[in-house]
Amino acid sequence: MQRIKKGDTVQVISGNEIGARGEVEKVLRGWQVSSDRQRVSRDPNKDRLVVRGVNVRKKHQRPTGQTRTQTGIIDVEVPIHISNVMLVCPSCDEAARVGFKLEEDKKVRFCKRCGANIDKVS
Repeated sequence: MQRIKKGDTVQVISGNEIGARGEVEKVLRGWQVSSDRQRVSRDPNKDRLVVRGVNVRKKHQRPTGQTRTQTGIIDVEVPIHISNVMLVCPSCDEAARVGFKLEEDKKVRFCKRCGANIDKVS
């Protein structure tokens, strides 16, 4: 189970955007690749996140035929490494570490700061 998932609110703890908060739009899982370009195994050192409003860069996009809808200088959210963010607990509204426990035979995430569940048990 992942510590940070799509839709979670995270806070940046290191880098140029320190203290910024945003919602996770995409989780990019890292893989080790063999010489014939096949996925071999997971590599957690390559895990990255795309966070809304954080790590925004300018991209110069020129028109190419009829396929591109945006041209000129556009803002693009660039992935940030997963170790540079912390999950924001929905109950205490603070950046906190994440723990795991079993409830009703399901593995759920909980906040180590206040002890509240992050995932809803259904």
